[in-house]
Amino acid sequence: MTRLTEHNWLDHGLRVLAKSGYANLKAATMAQDLGVSRGSFYWHFEDIHDFKRRLLGHWQRHTTDAIIAQMQSQDRDTQRLAELMIRAYSTNPHLDRAVRSWADHDAQVRKQLTKVDRLRLAYIRDLLLGAGIDAEEAATRARLIYAASLGDAAIAPKAAPPLSELDLQYLASILSQ
Repeated sequence: MTRLTEHNWLDHGLRVLAKSGYANLKAATMAQDLGVSRGSFYWHFEDIHDFKRRLLGHWQRHTTDAIIAQMQSQDRDTQRLAELMIRAYSTNPHLDRAVRSWADHDAQVRKQLTKVDRLRLAYIRDLLLGAGIDAEEAATRARLIYAASLGDAAIAPKAAPPLSELDLQYLASILSQ
């Protein structure tokens, strides 16, 4: 019998959240999905509220903190902006939409989402500042880039094809001039 780690549970929680929404984050259902007893869940988490709190931190580390840390290795800010946009547009849009939906119903989730949105916006703004854009313009462009990313993820795939890497590189070059 395989022993699950906290990380296994949190990764599964992100998959459930992206696929089925926050209402399906239930210990019994997830344990059944993973082929283990609920005891495995309670070995790692006090209760479902503890799990959800840690899941949000895991989501932030996975979708924001780790990406920003990886981006620091790029040489030039314009390259980092293009790479960030490519990564942002290629991540699972269902996961962020699910967190945003959950935030509509839960103040703690809304607080975490606000924190993540601020981190993402600040990082994009900092990249633009590094590319020589003045502070006010960088803040405006950062918001437009982020809003475009969120909006593009909301467009049904059959309505419009996803933006290509070339499109995103072009957009990054325009917005960082």
